[in-house]
Amino acid sequence: MSDIFNERAMQRMFVNMNQHVPTKRRSLAALLEEKDPVYQGKDGSTYHIKRVELELLARLLDEDDHFRLKLPIFLMTDTTYGDGYWKIIGKIEVKVLSKFIGREPEKEDEMRIFYPHLKEIRDKFPTTTNTIFSY
Repeated sequence: MSDIFNERAMQRMFVNMNQHVPTKRRSLAALLEEKDPVYQGKDGSTYHIKRVELELLARLLDEDDHFRLKLPIFLMTDTTYGDGYWKIIGKIEVKVLSKFIGREPEKEDEMRIFYPHLKEIRDKFPTTTNTIFSY
């Protein structure tokens, strides 16, 4: 019985930790067209996206990719490799962030990063990336 309780408690904790995650992600191209780009979080809050971040992402990608990149980009905990790993999933997401940090990804559509890269990404893109916690 305690295993079930612990599992449920963990699930509730992660749901609470991820309330900032958007209900719907939108393309870089669409957000660039808006005067005040925002997204709605699962918690009902409105989160503003800084134009300077959108413009930097746009410069790192071909114009065709502006329609394919959905924001915010998710940076997820990755417990399959041990403590301290994070991962980026998605072909365009990996393409833009690997270019930004100057590191080749392990796969075309998935890249593992450590805390120093996470910090570099979050420092430069605090409103266009989200950290997601899982186990």
